[in-house]
Amino acid sequence: MLLQQKSRAMVRHSGVARALLLVLAVVSSHQSLPTAQARLPDDVSGGLLAMLAVLLVLGLMVFPMLSPLLLYWRILFFFWFGGRYADAKTRFGLSGMSSGHLYSLAMVPWLMTKPHYRTGTFKEDMLTNLRNVVLPTGIYGVPLSLWAYSRLHALVAILFVIPFAAFVGSWYRRIFGLDFAYACFRRSLLEPRDWFQLWRLNCRLASMTALATKSPDFDMESKWNFIKGCLDNGLPTTPALETPKILVAKDVNEEGGMGIHVLPNVLYGGAWLLQEKLDNHPDVQQLLPKDSPLSTMRVVTGSYGALALLGRPAETKKLCNALCAVWRAGRAGASTDHSCVMVDVPQPRGEQTLGTGSSSAHWYAQGFKSLGKPLSTADGSIAHHPDTELSLCGCKLPKVKEALELCERSHEILIPSVPLAGWDVAFVAEEDPKAPAKLVLLEANLSCNFFRGTVNWEEYGKLLDLHFAALDQKFFG
Repeated sequence: MLLQQKSRAMVRHSGVARALLLVLAVVSSHQSLPTAQARLPDDVSGGLLAMLAVLLVLGLMVFPMLSPLLLYWRILFFFWFGGRYADAKTRFGLSGMSSGHLYSLAMVPWLMTKPHYRTGTFKEDMLTNLRNVVLPTGIYGVPLSLWAYSRLHALVAILFVIPFAAFVGSWYRRIFGLDFAYACFRRSLLEPRDWFQLWRLNCRLASMTALATKSPDFDMESKWNFIKGCLDNGLPTTPALETPKILVAKDVNEEGGMGIHVLPNVLYGGAWLLQEKLDNHPDVQQLLPKDSPLSTMRVVTGSYGALALLGRPAETKKLCNALCAVWRAGRAGASTDHSCVMVDVPQPRGEQTLGTGSSSAHWYAQGFKSLGKPLSTADGSIAHHPDTELSLCGCKLPKVKEALELCERSHEILIPSVPLAGWDVAFVAEEDPKAPAKLVLLEANLSCNFFRGTVNWEEYGKLLDLHFAALDQKFFG
């Protein structure tokens, strides 16, 4: 398949080359005509030829993309005009992952006014969570929440903005040698592998499952409920401080009542979870800058538990399975590991060694902070920690396999009816620095993303397919 894609790409690009040669031949023949034969002034005829050349090149860039674009639109309108999930798979020859992506994307306008498990509605959740994410342009970053203000905004984004971004991004990646343009464009529309679209796909799955099942498991999105659940079930976590009832924090250099923060403790009806600071285990800290934050590993697990509530219990050997593991190597001076290099752990049950790293910082560069940023980057393009120049590839974290097993067990115990969960696991130092690392669960993210790690695509596609088939039956009979 890859060889076929490469050969097709070579044919397409050789066609572009032949077209350019043709344009050059026309231009040169025009320039060789005697002046007496000219019917147009030189500046006009030269401008026309340049315009024709540009249009020809644009046409050759656009034409191959029409087939996947038309298929993308056909599938969306199929769902919007009452088409069923099961029929789409056979009618359009879609994989489980592709079916789940396009079906749930088509459901966004319908879903926007429906209740959401952590915010009022799905629309409000999009407005909240997309306000600090931008579409990389390399010039100016506009928050993607712009496309969540109404159903009309969402429809325009689905029909036109996504294909346009996929088109520009695919040729950008082709020019910089990151991908084949056609393959990238088709994949972006029909079966995306970029972190952003996967994150939104996982959000739609969580939202629709919570809406259909009304499961209390989704209450674990609250950090306080999560900690109580862990403590009640003997799972390792960071307990809340019982005192003080109200914490007052003051900036030593501020005056006039500024720089004062009053934090009422959640144990006494407040909204603030007060906890002691945790430190990285020495085996982890040696891979990081000295002033780096607590650097956690994101483990994404999938569960089939909701299918029983949807009337379609799955026949699987295990209820919960780990799909991905990524270590967030914190940056120097950062307060949390949200500022990090996302380092893949490609074989978390095998070698358990670190792979190469990636960054999605260009997706968060708002306004003119986007100026000069790349439109797209390759997964695994970072080999060294940018603050230390230490090569992380091949290094080992302690207890990676044990962390996966802890997350699978926690998913089954705490939130079996939540399809996907992203667990933040810390490798914590004990009082004795020579003691092995202690695994601690910080939180579970129920609308999670894969942080550009290596994903078990077969298992993930199966989970999506079974859930969206059951959800389509639940909502539309």
